[in-house]
Amino acid sequence: MSTLLDDAAIDELRSSVASFRGEVGAAVDGLVDGMLGLQDGQIAPLAKRVQALERQGAQLLEATGSIERIARQLELDRACRALADMSRFAPKSRTVVFVGRWHFGDNLKYAWLAALEHAEAAGFECWYLPPDARQEALVRSLGANCLPSDANAWMPEHFQVAQRTAVLVMADHFFQDVYHPNPYAPALFAGARWIQLWHGISIKEVALRFPMALRDMSAFRAQAFASCGKYASFVGSSLAAEGEWRRWFGFERYSAAGYPRNDVLHREPTERDLLNVDLDALAFARDARARGGRAVLYVPTFRDGNPGTWLYDVGLDSIAQTLAARGDRLLVNLHPLDQREQSALMRRYPQIRFVREHSDLYPLLRETDLMVTDYSSLMFDFLPVGKPMLFYRPDHASYVGDARPLYDAKVATLPGTLCADLGSLVAALRADARSIDAPYAPVRQELQQRLFDRCDGRAAERVVALIEHELLLAQPTLG
Repeated sequence: MSTLLDDAAIDELRSSVASFRGEVGAAVDGLVDGMLGLQDGQIAPLAKRVQALERQGAQLLEATGSIERIARQLELDRACRALADMSRFAPKSRTVVFVGRWHFGDNLKYAWLAALEHAEAAGFECWYLPPDARQEALVRSLGANCLPSDANAWMPEHFQVAQRTAVLVMADHFFQDVYHPNPYAPALFAGARWIQLWHGISIKEVALRFPMALRDMSAFRAQAFASCGKYASFVGSSLAAEGEWRRWFGFERYSAAGYPRNDVLHREPTERDLLNVDLDALAFARDARARGGRAVLYVPTFRDGNPGTWLYDVGLDSIAQTLAARGDRLLVNLHPLDQREQSALMRRYPQIRFVREHSDLYPLLRETDLMVTDYSSLMFDFLPVGKPMLFYRPDHASYVGDARPLYDAKVATLPGTLCADLGSLVAALRADARSIDAPYAPVRQELQQRLFDRCDGRAAERVVALIEHELLLAQPTLG
């Protein structure tokens, strides 16, 4: 949180605001008095003086607004500090809260659905903290316990839920004003035991290893670093990965429970699995396969600095034309940070099917015959599907130089053909898939064995067992 000021400092800021307003008022009063005694020849000089005072007044009002915003933020920080202290000593109960991400999907979705199914038998309350009204409506439609997404809608009973929460489950950073619209939420749950599911096996340096020059430091960046721990438990997909995750995050215990989102790759999706899935895209992929073609999924990750707009330069139209000539179908799934550009891209490329924004992609992976990616963690999630991959990296030098360094120890050999430009990608798409992929099948098999200890469709069950274990560890504080 930001550096805190005491009451005297805040009062001084408010006094400065009042003083600024007084100066503006005095200037206006002086102008009115002067106007009353004017003669005709004095109008022009006074008009210039009026313009100068107007500029000064605008500057004063802007400064006043900045000071008021600072004062509000300081009060919020003080409140959150006190709420966090309260949460740490408030009695807990067997209450578990899941913190929703910006889309309803991923590890969080499947772990929550499993916990919801087991909660009554296991004897704990299961709640969901949605990031927006849309997710709130979805959760409430299932009759599940749901906290309001809007802080202003919280009633005393919601506050009590937060106070008594013993375990908090998340899959992302969680700090004030950034990853959830309720600015009090991280503080309200500070006393719970936090379980971090994270949202993917990364080939990029992330979290504590994210490169940062101190001249670029900000309160946002500092909070992001602080939110990399310390968790009660961190969930990964293999025992061998513990050391890697400890490079990036701080946590007490490591659990190789596996990723709940990958469970759906091992079964026909249920009705609940298909919540927030783009069913039109799913039907589009299935139809391609029924017609004897391939469903090709392009899943690039985002680019720092120019989110979404970089996609205009990768040759999407040429990729789509190449696949259409083979009788294949192309689907494009954008990273959430690139999705602000999706509407414009859809207008530019009407022949391309884009997966709906903020939807759950994982049931669609089962229907994908070929994945094209760059640095996305989806390259690892696709391993259990056992299908080919292509790596399209037309801007590799700028990506690793200006955006994200890669964690080279992760993958010695990419599990698919590397295409450094559009021409090589088009050639790979036209080539015989089996011959071009033959050298990479054993690479994928080795990666899957190393990165996924138990790829058996039961990861969500193990996460629920971990939640029950954390509730037992919280027992001394349970009311």
